[in-house]
Amino acid sequence: MQTGQNTQKEIVFQAPAPFMAVFYGILLVWTVGTVPLIYRQFQQGRFGGDWPYALMIGFFYLYCWFWALGLFYRVNMDAEGQIRLKSIRRTLELSAGQVRAIEGSRFSGGFGFVRFKLPRESGYLFCHRRNKELDEIFAGIRKMNPLLRCVRI
Repeated sequence: MQTGQNTQKEIVFQAPAPFMAVFYGILLVWTVGTVPLIYRQFQQGRFGGDWPYALMIGFFYLYCWFWALGLFYRVNMDAEGQIRLKSIRRTLELSAGQVRAIEGSRFSGGFGFVRFKLPRESGYLFCHRRNKELDEIFAGIRKMNPLLRCVRI
């Protein structure tokens, strides 16, 4: 082996920025478009002044945004099988052996989300379409985790 040769190979998949911008743009338009309508209904007394309804609706909006900001847009995998999933809200690091299942998108061509079933949760990755990097990551996870269940991959 030559000195200075890099033996660490990291595979990176990142969702295209326009794809993410469209998703978050639609979510923003939905929020900005519906909140004033609901507020007006409360002002007109349609809900009878019941603030528990307002709290439930507010919780629904907050939960939608919390979930949406947790969608992963980037996945890295190194030669040792360490996976790093990155979202706007957080970065999750785990090993390939911790992934229980990978479920591809229900739409043709891989458009939509890829679901990673993890020990305590599920993570969703933005997927514009399948490409070489994403297929290499899936193959690497399968190689290091023979018990992995794959659906639509």
